[in-house]
Amino acid sequence: MKSLQVEQAMTADPITVSAETSVTDVARIMVDNGIGGVPVVDDSGEILGIVTESDLIVHDSDVEFPSFVHFLTGYVFVPGSLHRFEEKFRRAVANTAGQVMTEDPMTVEADDPVEDVATIMSKKKMKRFPVMREGKLVGIITMADIVRLISEDIPVESPDY
Repeated sequence: MKSLQVEQAMTADPITVSAETSVTDVARIMVDNGIGGVPVVDDSGEILGIVTESDLIVHDSDVEFPSFVHFLTGYVFVPGSLHRFEEKFRRAVANTAGQVMTEDPMTVEADDPVEDVATIMSKKKMKRFPVMREGKLVGIITMADIVRLISEDIPVESPDY
């Protein structure tokens, strides 16, 4: 049996935002449309990143200053702690999608097998991927799309790994 391709399960022409879209507007777009993430694109439609619910939660959370203070005072040195602090701080003060987005998101191709994408989602604990065809964004596939296939009793083969 031929396996289903991503394009058969994805949402075509996904809602997108620009890097200049405010964080508040991104959150409103996601809530109003019942979606958990939006690709961030430039004026030519090239994908720059993705903003997910997790990105917005990190944006709205407290920055852990103690780890930074410990780094500066020498009480505890944790490799990478300064970088993690800088990243959390950058996201906490972000005003736009471009500032809060995850850059260079992992993408999948429209002709990839759904089974392979489901495996990647499970292993990497990721819920959605922008879908590309010839370098252009053509859709988005989510865990919910794959669950929908299962609920419609459409066979999703297990990969031979």
